[in-house]
Amino acid sequence: MKKQPDKGKITALYERLSHDDERAGESVSIENQKRILEDYAQKNGFTNIRHFTDDGVRGTTFKRPGLDAMLEEIRAGNVATVIIKDQSRIGRDVVEVGLLKRTFDEYHVRFIAANDNLDTANGFDIMSIFRDVINEWYVADTSRKIKTVFKSRMEKGLRCSGSVSYGYLASKENKGEWVIDEEAAAVVRRIFHSVVAGESIASIARALRAEKIPIPSEHWKRIGAPVRAAKYTDPYAWSTTTISYILKRPEYTGRKVLGKTVCENYKTKSTRKTAPEEQYIFDGEIPAIVDEETWNTVQRLMGTKRRAPKRQTTPNRLTGLLYCADCGAKLTHRSSLVQGKYLDDAFVCSSYRQLTRDCTMHYIPTAKMEAAILAAIQRVSWYVRHNEAEFIERVREASDQHQENTVKEYRQKVSKAQRRYKELDGLVKKLYEGNATGKIPDKHFTRLLAEYDEEQTGLEAAIAQWQEAIESWNADRLKTDKFIELVSRYTDFSELTTPMLNEFIEKVVVHEGEGRGNSRRQRIDIYLNFIGAFEVPAHIVTPMEAEEQRRQQEEQAAKEARSQELAKAREEKRKAEKREFTARKKAGLLTPEEQAADEARLAHNRAWQKEWRKKRKAAEPPKSPKPKSLKELAALQKAGADLTPEEAERLAAYRERKNRQHKAWYERQKAAQPPKPRTLKELAAAQVAGQPLTPEEAERLEASRSRKKNAYQELKAQAETDPAAAAELARRRAYHSEATKKSRQKMYEEAAAGNPAAQARYENFLAARRENYHRKKHDEKGEQIA
Repeated sequence: MKKQPDKGKITALYERLSHDDERAGESVSIENQKRILEDYAQKNGFTNIRHFTDDGVRGTTFKRPGLDAMLEEIRAGNVATVIIKDQSRIGRDVVEVGLLKRTFDEYHVRFIAANDNLDTANGFDIMSIFRDVINEWYVADTSRKIKTVFKSRMEKGLRCSGSVSYGYLASKENKGEWVIDEEAAAVVRRIFHSVVAGESIASIARALRAEKIPIPSEHWKRIGAPVRAAKYTDPYAWSTTTISYILKRPEYTGRKVLGKTVCENYKTKSTRKTAPEEQYIFDGEIPAIVDEETWNTVQRLMGTKRRAPKRQTTPNRLTGLLYCADCGAKLTHRSSLVQGKYLDDAFVCSSYRQLTRDCTMHYIPTAKMEAAILAAIQRVSWYVRHNEAEFIERVREASDQHQENTVKEYRQKVSKAQRRYKELDGLVKKLYEGNATGKIPDKHFTRLLAEYDEEQTGLEAAIAQWQEAIESWNADRLKTDKFIELVSRYTDFSELTTPMLNEFIEKVVVHEGEGRGNSRRQRIDIYLNFIGAFEVPAHIVTPMEAEEQRRQQEEQAAKEARSQELAKAREEKRKAEKREFTARKKAGLLTPEEQAADEARLAHNRAWQKEWRKKRKAAEPPKSPKPKSLKELAALQKAGADLTPEEAERLAAYRERKNRQHKAWYERQKAAQPPKPRTLKELAAAQVAGQPLTPEEAERLEASRSRKKNAYQELKAQAETDPAAAAELARRRAYHSEATKKSRQKMYEEAAAGNPAAQARYENFLAARRENYHRKKHDEKGEQIA
């Protein structure tokens, strides 16, 4: 071993011990390293030694006080030799250790690792590189094992950290379990309820400080619990960061969340926040301090930045709840003094008059918005209290109708994706078999395998997303009970309070208004927590709405009465002034100025009336030519002139109307006349039918028959001497014979067809013939006997 050649320079003895090395025992302690290095320096003739020590520092960290001090001495040229126990003491990073060795070479510093037989004075040692690699591998392997242990514990729901959130304490029986610290839990509940009540985080911090409530570290110090941050100046200095951290902790709802951060690099120990899907979440594992609805409401409120407008100390409570129906942006609060007369307190779309986006104003006054929200809460709450069963049924029907089709589609997609996933498994298996047998080249195998793997990864993500949507829909169907519970917590709905607003309202969608002034109408969609945009049946009128309608009617009636009184007073005053002016004018008591003003007024009125008549006449449509009279149209038609279709239709309508009028007149005249006597034909038919006849009618019928019989007898007598009478008699006989034949033939046909009346007549006819036949035979027999 060569002795130290450079006189006056120091021999640096470097020792390092990490927390992990402490568990290895006494062999690697700082005292043991110093003793080994001092013995080595003494045996090998190294003098002027100086110790550089880093206690409790990792080997992957190269920002160490002892190492930095030694490097400063090396760069200053004051070090001749650096001696360490083994190479792992200088570091466990191949790259960084290599850079240190290069620094030693640049400044001609001899580097010795006592236990590893490494001495740069003996030349390059290839084994030193392998030792550096092994040293780094040891750290990487240890990190991997620790991560595996931590992951296994978290999967079982066991904690890997001893830190406890404010409001809880570690259980004395089981340190892995938490119990509620009632004193701190009361502060946590107060913070959450203050946010729901509309207070800002800064105002909450000021209130806690004013009431001398200790910060978490001071509270833990007073009760003897482990303190996370021991350095602080003011034990009551609550910061907005601390309160924001408390408000974001999901543990307060009884949810155990493990694996919220992960170490990315075992060398730098840099950590990152994990995504929700990477965390291990166990619901109901710890006692809850606040309910989940309150926690969700606070998260929603914290998602919107609120700034107090000018001339006000607190932000508007509607900020963050109103959304534009057209562009989806949030509505911003505007409070400005208009012309120094009144305060314009309203909300407008945040995209209105923007450089990168543009939307209409969607202006809505704050007072009207709050009144509409209060009315909606009152109406739905009254309906829930008085029609709970119907409310639950309507909410479920609306939810099912709105989401059932979507969920059905998601289920179909999940089923289809799962089938495709199994198909890909089969294809991958066949792909491996084809590659193994040589049917598929390695180039195509690699490409197809990557494509199948990418498709399966996409299917896994899509299936998880669709399953989550289906589960969320199933959970939404049970939220009606939570809304009913929320309604039952409130007894007074006469005033809209900030906690009521934040607990009942999820969001409000504002549409653009239509119209101006009193005729302006604007649609707003109010979405309530748990049930969405629920609409109470239109026919239901709540007592609050009836009272509000009555109050508005009374106010409107009082306003109209007041307006009429003022108008009447103004009119009376004007008439009195006019009468007084007219009387003075007739008496000639007007001043020259008043006379000139009166003449100017009259001239102006005359000119205005003249101009108004001209404008009215010019605005009137031109008069159409006078239509022709009905008399002229009838004359033209009679003369054969052509009429227009309108004229012909007009004349036809007139004539039809006249015909109807004449017919109606005739019917009235006919109805006013006495009834006419029945004709002889009607009397004969009635007698044949067996209907009774009056004596006058029977006498008339008998007289008619006698006349006809006498006339026929006279015609027979004349036929004996008069050829014309004989021809007339023959014609009548032929006519009677033909008529009798036709009547009998018709009777036969109707009787054969089954007509009962015809059959009865036919029977009567046969009976009469038989009777005539027998009477004729009887008469002939009597004549023969005589």
